[in-house]
Amino acid sequence: MNFGKHENAESKYAPGSDVDSGDIFLFPYTTDEVTIEFIKEHGRIMFIIRGPPGTGKDSLTNMLVDCYSKSQIFSADSYFSNTFSRGSRDRGSLAASHDYCQKKVQSACIKGVHPIIVKNTNMKISEVQAYVNFAAEYNYTIIMAITTRKMKATPEVLAMSNTKGLSVDYFRKRLKQWQEAIPVNTGWFLNPEDSSYLLNQVQTHIDYLLGDGKFCRVFDVDDKGEILKNFGARKLLYCIAACGNNNQASEIRSYYLSDKVKEQYGQCFSIVIQGYIVTKSCIAAVVHLNETMKNLFIQESIPEFDDCLSSLMYSMSLNDNFMKHTSTVGFDDLDFTSNGKTNEEDRSEEYGNIDVKSCSFIILAERNELKEDAKQSMPEKLSTFFIKLLNEVADENGMINFDSFGELEDGYKYCRLSEDSWMIRPPTNLIFKTLFTGLYI
Repeated sequence: MNFGKHENAESKYAPGSDVDSGDIFLFPYTTDEVTIEFIKEHGRIMFIIRGPPGTGKDSLTNMLVDCYSKSQIFSADSYFSNTFSRGSRDRGSLAASHDYCQKKVQSACIKGVHPIIVKNTNMKISEVQAYVNFAAEYNYTIIMAITTRKMKATPEVLAMSNTKGLSVDYFRKRLKQWQEAIPVNTGWFLNPEDSSYLLNQVQTHIDYLLGDGKFCRVFDVDDKGEILKNFGARKLLYCIAACGNNNQASEIRSYYLSDKVKEQYGQCFSIVIQGYIVTKSCIAAVVHLNETMKNLFIQESIPEFDDCLSSLMYSMSLNDNFMKHTSTVGFDDLDFTSNGKTNEEDRSEEYGNIDVKSCSFIILAERNELKEDAKQSMPEKLSTFFIKLLNEVADENGMINFDSFGELEDGYKYCRLSEDSWMIRPPTNLIFKTLFTGLYI
């Protein structure tokens, strides 16, 4: 499968050049006003800055601080200035400095600091892992801010530009340590308050299906509030863009490293929710994708496997974090005081039909009895399942016309997709702002 070209080193800047850093690190989260405002109000963003020595990590950090005045920076280097280590650097003190940084970041996560900026070299996945773990534990969305996306990083270039007299051999050794941190999924991530608001709306929408007698018999419910008693709400809500068949990072490596993903990575997108699918096992929102989002979405399975042992072990051994991200809580235990942050209602006819080829899904809730090991394969398997359900009622062009749906009270419409699956269409679409990034485990 062709995911498009990869970055060209000729288009990058050389370390030590006279170009202003503001003209080098042109990422959506440093330049796009809509994205910057969304991140400011998000509430749970963690920037992890990565890059070899001499590639402008300090400059990128300063740009982020300029954009996000409430951010806090955490670096292992601060150990040598903020403690009584006397600045000595050896294997023991370096290990202590990273432990110091990790404890500071964990404390910040517990306090809800936003955004968090982790500024270390972070060459290896193992050096990043502690912060990825904290993000999973405390519900932070990660943006990997990688300097080499914009800066040249060859041993010769870095040796020529550094001011510490470090040799070409030193940089050659360091660059061999670099490991890409590939997410298991990519998608458009909602902020926590919008997630809470959406789940609250789902409770209202689903109860309208009680107006269909067949639904009541299949789900064995009669009263409002009964349907969701058997479901747990997802802790983290995101609209699926790409995921591998086995939910391993190695499966989407080429896709993730393609230029089309790098160009849009960390950018704010608005998603439009057109309706909701309700099955005996899960509940999902149906999301309309615009043309740019369609280009980032992969509907079919990805037949790719990375032969890098470290990447494979990384994918296979860290499923605890995936389980934390996809954990659920009872609807009765949710805090529904939020009115949302970016939500809008839309009554226009622009989204009057569903184009199955232009939609993706947010997994909102899962039945409580589902086994934990079944959840790990859910993103790709469920996405394929939902597409199949929608195609059952679509015409030969893959279009679903809401005029063919049954009528319920208050302008709601419904359609039976299969023996035990329904779709409900509220009278208005919900629009949310989201962040395009990855689910790192």
